[in-house]
Amino acid sequence: METTPYSKQPLSLPEIADRIDVGDPERVSRVILSISPCRSGTTVFLRVFGYAGIESHYQELKNLLRWRLHGKDRTWQVPQRPGDTIYLKETIGPHTEIESRFNPLDVLLKAGFPPEKLHVVILGRAPLSTWSSWHEWWGEEATTVDNFILAYTTAEQVRRQARRRRISLTILVYEAIRDNDAETVVRSLFGRLGVPYSTAAVSGWRNLPPFGAPGSNVILPARLPIYHNWGQEDSASYLHARAEKTAGLAYFSRKERIRDLRADDVGKIAAAGLAEIYEEWRAVCERDLGVEVESTE
Repeated sequence: METTPYSKQPLSLPEIADRIDVGDPERVSRVILSISPCRSGTTVFLRVFGYAGIESHYQELKNLLRWRLHGKDRTWQVPQRPGDTIYLKETIGPHTEIESRFNPLDVLLKAGFPPEKLHVVILGRAPLSTWSSWHEWWGEEATTVDNFILAYTTAEQVRRQARRRRISLTILVYEAIRDNDAETVVRSLFGRLGVPYSTAAVSGWRNLPPFGAPGSNVILPARLPIYHNWGQEDSASYLHARAEKTAGLAYFSRKERIRDLRADDVGKIAAAGLAEIYEEWRAVCERDLGVEVESTE
């Protein structure tokens, strides 16, 4: 149990499961559950899946967590469309320890979602690149390197849990788009997920509507105002705008930012074994998608 400076009451994670309405397991939609540490290149994948015709949801589960942290209630009804597939993007972190320990897979299973209708996608990014993005967006006032390390290791725990439970699992590292044509990567990803591929998944986005608008095929839940104003969180409007305005799926490097990281933060990340976690993700991604990904940031 944990409280935050903004919460009105203690929180236990089963409370989040209680606020997810799975409905009839026979009728509930299949879910592609994308899980990653924040700032792993995930927001743009709402566009990838949404424009490809798969209804895409933005952090429905973490949103429930945040409302409860502030002593308020929200619920989420999982779509009830037999034979249909939705994409659910969830990220771990960044502001509080409980956000960095948050396990969306565990919560969804506790809510009674049938594991045979799940396909977990761990979407990872090289650790120093990811931390440089955390540090740039939120800084010391709204996150810590310890929260980052915890979020990264939680994502690895999710991967192991899915494998242990024999839940369908795919690893995609963001650097696969750096080292391969985006169409090759996403075509292979969609093949593993059992969803039809079209070139709209990676290009032709320039005039698409904003996330949450009619025709975007991206569902945004109602969020607390504090997460629009705290540091640059999500930076909900700004980060979405970057993904919304890009013409197609592309890799954005943070190599130049890594040089500016503090040596003690880099040392903590190394000591926590995040490079080894990423290396495992990278190797599995190569096998899963049949691509080559260099092992350097």
